Amino acid sequence: MKKRVSSSALFLLIISPILFLTCERAAPIPETKLVKIYSEIVLMQDTSKLSQSEIKHRVLKKFSVNDNDYEETIKFYNRTPEKWQSFFDSVIVYIERSKPKSVKSDVKSLPEQSLIKDN
Repeated sequence: MKKRVSSSALFLLIISPILFLTCERAAPIPETKLVKIYSEIVLMQDTSKLSQSEIKHRVLKKFSVNDNDYEETIKFYNRTPEKWQSFFDSVIVYIERSKPKSVKSDVKSLPEQSLIKDN
């Protein structure tokens, strides 16, 4: 006795794998948070004597992110390389906005009297 497969079941068997393969899961860490994490790591590498792994550990702890989620997020970006450009643009903007503004000197900020005496 032959069993007949309904057309809707056949349709699901064909479409399900296609949908599964084309659906993209989101990165475990949202981009805005990853920008902050990455920026902090870069800044600490420039100013700290800690090892790179220790810096990463401390920064991830500060942002309450585990190592697995961080690595999975990096893998997500590696699967979609075009996302890296947007990410790095965001990092540059974030770091620029985080820099302390330099104070421009003007006449009002100069001392009224010179500290050097004329002889």
